[in-house]
Amino acid sequence: MALKMETRVIGIDDGTTRLRKRVVVGVVFRGSLCLDGIVTSIIDVTEPHVARKLAAMVTRSKFYNELRFAMLHGAMLSPLKATGLKEFNATTKLPTIAILQERQTKIVGQILKKVRKAVHLSLQKGVSALGIDLTTEKAIEILRITSCRSVIPEPVRVAGLIASAANNPKRLNWTLRQFRGGS
Repeated sequence: MALKMETRVIGIDDGTTRLRKRVVVGVVFRGSLCLDGIVTSIIDVTEPHVARKLAAMVTRSKFYNELRFAMLHGAMLSPLKATGLKEFNATTKLPTIAILQERQTKIVGQILKKVRKAVHLSLQKGVSALGIDLTTEKAIEILRITSCRSVIPEPVRVAGLIASAANNPKRLNWTLRQFRGGS
């Protein structure tokens, strides 16, 4: 069965930050056509169970029942490791695609060994996709539907742009104060 062009997908990224506490942004798109909403969470990457916190961000959102796929940018996999991606997928019950840069491909072998329904696709030199709970055909189709301007799918690209702005150290200090109730 072919996917609709307006299949709802959430793209999750934390921008380009190296901060311990960071704002993680999830962007809900209808394919690559329009942005439906944004969800955020502040995550401390040194704590255990980062994947559960990301999954909670997705499952508690008002968009969860409409979502068909989840996409994570590979930078999110650094604190997650191989078991985290599997845990995220199991908790959200959404087929998951991780967009990986060349330096993150060592995680691929670990996941392919641990997960039965996992596929690895090379998108272009230095960029690949790792799908969990997907067939190769379904992964290619969802990547085709969600990519319009570059090889990086639109939900992940936009989430990265917003997260990069939100994780600016000056802005992040203000954001953390607001969550703590300070001024």
